[in-house]
Amino acid sequence: MTDSFQRKLGACQVYQGPDGEGTDDQYRIRIARRLFKDDFSADWQDTVRHEVAHAYVISQYGRDVQPHGPEWKDAARRAGADPTARYEGEDLVDADYVLACPAGCFERGYLKRSKRIKFPWKYACGECESRLVSYDAGENPSAVEPGTCDVASIPWEQEGDRNDTNTPQSAPYLLACPNGCTEWGYQQRSKRIKNPWRYSCPECDTKLVSCDGQDTPTAFDPGTCNVESISWTNPQVVYACPNGCFSVGYAQHCDETRHPGRYTCGECGTQTVSYPADQRPDDLTPGTNYTD
Repeated sequence: MTDSFQRKLGACQVYQGPDGEGTDDQYRIRIARRLFKDDFSADWQDTVRHEVAHAYVISQYGRDVQPHGPEWKDAARRAGADPTARYEGEDLVDADYVLACPAGCFERGYLKRSKRIKFPWKYACGECESRLVSYDAGENPSAVEPGTCDVASIPWEQEGDRNDTNTPQSAPYLLACPNGCTEWGYQQRSKRIKNPWRYSCPECDTKLVSCDGQDTPTAFDPGTCNVESISWTNPQVVYACPNGCFSVGYAQHCDETRHPGRYTCGECGTQTVSYPADQRPDDLTPGTNYTD
């Protein structure tokens, strides 16, 4: 049981056995403690079955399977769980993305990157008329400016920030993939230009870089701001493979550093870790966040 879930009812975490022993993945299921209050027995039982179905599907089909796809629905039915993504009140608590009012009037979860998630500035809050924002589930929306898409996997556009004539070759600033997959030109030093380490390339998932328009993005390290007029912030937290395959420094937390157990190394398949930049643990346990 956990008190840390504000919107989720449960979660299934995949991890390796002690000291990496054995070849089979193991699974840790966490349930929101609030489900055990006021005799919500049916709710917590359904949640356990829901998460066990996730564990079964991952063991049979791998970690890239669609979270609530047909494989999971079939497993959920056989486990005796409601084969739908769960709701609590009017909010989708198993959501991957969130559409919300930046003033706090409401937030609503989505499983898919819908038109509203991609273009939140086209919509306004019915109560305060603020332009909506979108972001990844589990992220803190307090720093998201009205009318902003803050989903890391979506190439970002904001109303008034880009236009058809603003090609990368003529823009004063660039946001780009350091592997050369793609780049975007910006007229202003936007949030993405100042904090490129928060966002990933939609093609290769590498952390983006920002630089001045005349620079070559592929010359810079992933996740770095290289705009001459912006003071670079020294990394405060490190996201890495415990086996040494890679190590990337970040100036502030992102989803990978907060929840390294959700991600695995692309080379060796081990769960990743995060730790303070100046306090690297001697022994790194896969899937551990050492900054807490």
